[in-house]
Amino acid sequence: MITKSTIKQVASLRQQKFRKELGLFTVEGRKMVSELLESHFETICLFATEAYCSENKISDSRLETVTEVQMQQMSGLDTPPGILAVAKIPKQNKALTEGDFILALDGISNPGNMGTIIRTAEWFGISGIICSSDCVEIWNPKVIQATMGSVFRMRIREASLPEYLEQAKEAGKVIYGALLQGENLFQLEKKKGGIIVIGSESHGIRSEVLPFITRPITIPRADGSATESLNASIAAAIIMAEMTK
Repeated sequence: MITKSTIKQVASLRQQKFRKELGLFTVEGRKMVSELLESHFETICLFATEAYCSENKISDSRLETVTEVQMQQMSGLDTPPGILAVAKIPKQNKALTEGDFILALDGISNPGNMGTIIRTAEWFGISGIICSSDCVEIWNPKVIQATMGSVFRMRIREASLPEYLEQAKEAGKVIYGALLQGENLFQLEKKKGGIIVIGSESHGIRSEVLPFITRPITIPRADGSATESLNASIAAAIIMAEMTK
């Protein structure tokens, strides 16, 4: 029988501090839990309400039935979907260097944007994602939900971006940077694999990262447009679509 202590511990995983301490994160919803169970991630336990169990056939030794109130206490969503899983945070992938294109994210702080970028990167076949140390945490529940399962399949790791890009540059990698001034993305010739750097929503690519950009690129805006910038996830999607076509 589920205890108050268990409920409290699961609820604590909404906070980054406890996710790091315990090495665990939560996943909610039928699709997301299904994606988790089909992945290489280690699932620790499953919780589902009686109503959810009666509507869905679930056969798993880790499953514990909880009341609606208990699920509400554990869930981080306003309207809990009725099923929640606790999974183990995997060890970081080794440095990502191989593959046609690798995405490097510089200070992406919005969970929705991060999740959307991860999902879009999988769609376009990006080899992996490098996140600067101050990006929003990948295991944030809002990031997890926004990935729609892609987080379980994409290779993602955190790193010091200047150090990573310095090594990549020394290895001869082309490092593309999304900037307001650069080559017109839609007129690029001789595109080849490399690293695509996307800056934050408010600051763009930071000064300590700029020296490593070997090929600045820009998404041209329409004549007369007064818009200062694009949303980071939208910009990333446009660039990935064009670079991989």
